[in-house]
Amino acid sequence: MMKHEIEIEGLPEGWKAVAYRVPSKIKDEYTLSDDGDIVPAKGIKFQVLIIEKIRPRRIVLEETEEKYLGNQVLNIFGIPICIMTSRKWRAVKEGE
Repeated sequence: MMKHEIEIEGLPEGWKAVAYRVPSKIKDEYTLSDDGDIVPAKGIKFQVLIIEKIRPRRIVLEETEEKYLGNQVLNIFGIPICIMTSRKWRAVKEGE
């Protein structure tokens, strides 16, 4: 299945379109009102544009006590990051 991205005029910054369908009766979903305001889609019984807040991506690097001389390559969100360091670094995951 191929995915295609389209730009939706009037979609507020930080929000993305995820579907065009009848909103879920179970989940809290949002849509745009006729005025372009973000409103809960609960109770709507016809197809609308379902939007969701884009979650920020964040990573925290922590220096360890372990000695390391040279270039350390960390893979962050699929992007290799090279650090010239005298100690090892590690990515801190949420909740650590």
